[in-house]
Amino acid sequence: MRLQTVSVLLLIATLSQPVFARNILNEQTDAATARDAVGDAMSKLTDLEQRIKSQEALVAQEQAKLKQYQSDKAQTEKDLETKKAIFEQKSKVLDDAWKQRNDY
Repeated sequence: MRLQTVSVLLLIATLSQPVFARNILNEQTDAATARDAVGDAMSKLTDLEQRIKSQEALVAQEQAKLKQYQSDKAQTEKDLETKKAIFEQKSKVLDDAWKQRNDY
């Protein structure tokens, strides 16, 4: 008996539903547009994140080059000073040799 009562209640509930369902085309369109906007924003964010990562890698590479150039410059300046000192010493020796030669 209970099963029949439940069946009757379900049949009444089903038949009491409106014959025509509400038109939800506008809501479907709005939801699809919003979903597409989210997808576009996610794509843009991913693209920007990749560009940032690439730029950071490039900056790091350029900073490493700069550091190496600065190190090379410092070493070259030391070498220059050493070579200047050697040149001055050799020039003095040459001047003394010319002086001695001319004194004879």
